[in-house]
Amino acid sequence: MIRWIFAIVLGFSNAWLGAQSASEMTLTPAATEDTLKNPEAGPVHDYDLKFREIAKELRCPTCTGLSVLESDASFSLQIKSQVKEQMLMGKDKEQVLTYFVDRYGPWILREPPKQGFNLLAWAVPIALLCLGPIAIWLLVWKRNVTVSTHGVRANEPIIAEMQERLQQLRKGN
Repeated sequence: MIRWIFAIVLGFSNAWLGAQSASEMTLTPAATEDTLKNPEAGPVHDYDLKFREIAKELRCPTCTGLSVLESDASFSLQIKSQVKEQMLMGKDKEQVLTYFVDRYGPWILREPPKQGFNLLAWAVPIALLCLGPIAIWLLVWKRNVTVSTHGVRANEPIIAEMQERLQQLRKGN
């Protein structure tokens, strides 16, 4: 019972502390009391939204399946600071993403670009979803089924053999 209470209290405290640290991480040094009270107002909110949008599209090189925004790995922290530097230089989202693609390759993006060879990564799953059921239906359910008799004869030869014996017996009588 004590373990359960301890686990619940620990879970709530971690969730509360995680929410506090996440809100602290997203604030920039230029944040003022006014922008904290009304996050919709001011350039800080726009800057933060742009930062989140860009960091969400970049893959964490050390984590599996996490974006740079979601990861706290040291390499992700370096990439986050590079994103902030690029944004302070006045670059827009596409320019920042191009910077990272030039530096790390298209692997750094969480979604492959929809052009060239990477177009296959988008087209193949859609084609499999559309054409897969049709192919299964054609290959499995529509094929001709041949039944192996394994020594069992069909009705016609047995009936023909019985009629021949009946005729032989009638002739013999």
